Amino acid sequence: MSKPSVPQQTAGGPSRFIVMHGDKGGVGKSMVAQALADYLMTRGEQVAIIEADTRNPDVARMFGQNVPVAQTNVRSETGWMDVMDFVMEHPNHTIILNTPAGIGEYMAQDMASFAQFLKDQDVPVEMELWWVMNVQHDSVNLLADAYKSYGHHFARVRVCCNLHFSGGDKSAQGPFVLWNESTLKTQIEKKNGLTIFFPGLHIRVVKKVLDATQMMPYSDAADVAAGEALQLEHSERWKLLQWIRDCQEAFAPAFPKKEAASAAAVA
Repeated sequence: MSKPSVPQQTAGGPSRFIVMHGDKGGVGKSMVAQALADYLMTRGEQVAIIEADTRNPDVARMFGQNVPVAQTNVRSETGWMDVMDFVMEHPNHTIILNTPAGIGEYMAQDMASFAQFLKDQDVPVEMELWWVMNVQHDSVNLLADAYKSYGHHFARVRVCCNLHFSGGDKSAQGPFVLWNESTLKTQIEKKNGLTIFFPGLHIRVVKKVLDATQMMPYSDAADVAAGEALQLEHSERWKLLQWIRDCQEAFAPAFPKKEAASAAAVA
């Protein structure tokens, strides 16, 4: 497991441990994880990232120079021990674990021991499952299996419907109708769950901001000076800024206490 790339802060306080999941490739887990990390950073939160996608570690690439980042293989017991240690080293951070495809059986096997480890520690940790899905039936079925097997270990579940796969349509009878009409959605949302519609980003912008040779956080990429190397056209920067705002709007309901506190401070 690689060492964190920036100095750690060790002040006390609860951690939020977010597992970015979906149990299959191509649904956009890494992009949601990147957008969420960027959103939290702009809110002034301390963020740390565990990159478990060993084949395509784009989240680590994007944030390796900005926040503590570690890479590990959660298909092994040793990898989960690395995760345990990383969590303990960052007690006041929001930690995002970006998982690879096909990790469900390992999550079912190892999540109970990981959750027990957290309970035995002095630092409180809130666990959230963020499930990224496309419009296909297996996204719902895989979530149902995961929720039944190890969903009880998480305080909250956030289901991210990736609008890239629906042409931006998030209507009740639109492409995500299988999720919208599922009993699982009702069950999860009765237990403090939430459905988030993750906005799509224009392909021209994606090609530039996700270029592995010069990747940087989205907010930096949208900045004229910081993102100069990306050579974004005026329209592309505008599209990126608009998308960042859409992401902020989509994620805000998942962090109501912070939002309420900020609103009170402004008032």
